[in-house]
Amino acid sequence: MDKDERPKVGRPASYTPEQLLDRLVEAAIAILDEQAANADFSVAQVAQRAKVSKRSVYTVISSKEELIGHIIERGAKVATTMLDLPVASAQDARTVLGRFLVEWVRFACGAQAIGLYVLAIRERSRFPAIGEAYYRNRNEHGLNQLVAWLERMRKKNFCPVPDALLTADLALNMAASERQRILALGIDAPYGERELAERVEFILQFVFREPAAGTRRAASISDRSKE
Repeated sequence: MDKDERPKVGRPASYTPEQLLDRLVEAAIAILDEQAANADFSVAQVAQRAKVSKRSVYTVISSKEELIGHIIERGAKVATTMLDLPVASAQDARTVLGRFLVEWVRFACGAQAIGLYVLAIRERSRFPAIGEAYYRNRNEHGLNQLVAWLERMRKKNFCPVPDALLTADLALNMAASERQRILALGIDAPYGERELAERVEFILQFVFREPAAGTRRAASISDRSKE
């Protein structure tokens, strides 16, 4: 640079669309982590936290609802990635589902998801699209993927599910939905590791139709006739 040339000051950083979206999602997640059950944020607040202009935000997302979708997708990804693990037996299927459920609970009962849940409930009368975005994306990045996985396992005879949608919905509800509501009210703390392991084991027994520990299989008529 020529010694007489003045340096450019205040020039905004340049980001690719992917980099910009990543900054916005990280900024929104940081706000949710801080506020938890008192979460509330605007696109302007997220832009300020990400150190970008509000105008630039709308070059990569069209609304707050779309941003919520990206947050849920990011948070759920650790869990849903588990469903891509190789499965060669019923025992493998049980192990994979167990890992998925553990990560799903950690996501769904974490500060980000609790914050979004509270936001969806709070805004459902004024801005129903916020609530719709929350539930739609939760299904897209959790329920739907679990349904597809259960159907694949059923076709391989690794998991005896007569109705994949009903089973997946019940499994996710048992895993986290009830606990999420309690956490949103500030009544209880997240699962401890032992409690989480017990909850997941209970769900696995339900999905794979296994008798609960300490119970005996009911004797069939043919069994009793031999006595």
